[in-house]
Amino acid sequence: MQFKDIALILAGHGSTKNADSSRFTRETAHRIREKGIFGEVRSAFWKEQPSYADAIRGLKTKKVVVVPWFLANGYFTTKILKREFAETPGVECRVTEPIGMRPEILGHFQKRAERLLAVKNWNPTQVSLLVASHGTPLHTGSRGAAVGLAEELAKDGYRTVHAVFLEEEPRIADWRDLIREGPVMVLPHFLAGGLHGSEDVPELLGISGAEEGWYESEKGEIGYGEPLGRPEEVEEMVIELAMSKVEKET
Repeated sequence: MQFKDIALILAGHGSTKNADSSRFTRETAHRIREKGIFGEVRSAFWKEQPSYADAIRGLKTKKVVVVPWFLANGYFTTKILKREFAETPGVECRVTEPIGMRPEILGHFQKRAERLLAVKNWNPTQVSLLVASHGTPLHTGSRGAAVGLAEELAKDGYRTVHAVFLEEEPRIADWRDLIREGPVMVLPHFLAGGLHGSEDVPELLGISGAEEGWYESEKGEIGYGEPLGRPEEVEEMVIELAMSKVEKET
């Protein structure tokens, strides 16, 4: 299968409040562009430039595969992205599953948890674990991705495992209502560099930073994992999503 006549667009959310929000999306697009697999590779954003429409404009090809830079198959990926890329006359756009639906995501979470445990020389039975995600009442898929990860991580033997959310119950800030005592590890279900994983969640937890490591808070000791999304961690997932989509629909 040849992909030189296919354009790849990495479609992210972006942010007007956090300058780093789109950095890893752009870097990943650059890394994939350098591999020369696809005819063109671009990044595009809802809240930043270039916009989705800008990314389509001026392409040499009329065949496009769009990979959502999102972690859940929720409202944005099922409604907004499909709507935005459907309204492109003369351009054939295929939208893949978001990168967060790849099976490798669980392994990345497990590695973060293992690194945090190793710092303390603890085993999972000594620690509770939280998957901190966005959630939204607009679409159950957003919540479902985090809940599914929590259920899988619970099989690793932690004292208890829960998914907590910014916009749904149980709330991230109320984590002590779920875990009454003992240390807790929090794995942010957000993409690296974004506002939520680097600012909002640490603030709600009452910790002093967003780097991976252990922190003291008023409510106890918290291990905070690195958010997902480093280019070297996700670029192969993006390529696989794009290539599989083209192969299945050609």
